Amino acid sequence: MSHYPEIAARFTRDTTRHQMTVLHDDGLYRHLRFTSNPRGYGEYWFDLITWPGRLAMCGDVGDDYVFSRLPDMFEFFRADSRMGINPHYWAEKLGGGRRSVKTYSEELLRQRVVEQFVEDAKWGGVPAGTGKHLRTWVLNEDLSDEYTARQVLEDFAFQGYEFKDVWEWDFHDYEPSFLWCCYAIQWGIARYDRVRKYGLQQLAEPKAAAS
Repeated sequence: MSHYPEIAARFTRDTTRHQMTVLHDDGLYRHLRFTSNPRGYGEYWFDLITWPGRLAMCGDVGDDYVFSRLPDMFEFFRADSRMGINPHYWAEKLGGGRRSVKTYSEELLRQRVVEQFVEDAKWGGVPAGTGKHLRTWVLNEDLSDEYTARQVLEDFAFQGYEFKDVWEWDFHDYEPSFLWCCYAIQWGIARYDRVRKYGLQQLAEPKAAAS
């Protein structure tokens, strides 16, 4: 399981005033709306829509996503509810797979470089002064562009020490918008389950407009 505290905190802030409206609820066919403006949409609104074997999420959340795994996709996401979100596994159930929701991460690259340096230093063979050279010529550089960053790593060398096979290193992490949606799906299903548990479905039904 995974936890992304910054994304989780942002999701909590973004949905503080969100309410659930049940637009349709018939077995495996569901349409739930979560918004701070029940009579419209509002900022960061999103819908969860299910039909046999599919769950779709759309709204003011970036890209739309359609997951496919079990006949009841709420059951699929409930399985991980106590352990946090599981983007690695859930992304497999998208039509485009994991690669469709990953993007280059400068933070991940920096982390990977430091980890590799520490690992190499632990086993010896790293010349004195390499750390300072690494900070100057790699970590202090602008690494926001993936191709440029990989070239910087490829070119780095200090007294015989260099990084191997850097073009094969994976510096891609899940897009923040996808992680936000993972938290939203889990939170939305939990809200739906609580309403049903206490028999409060009618309170979540659309309100008729005043005449």
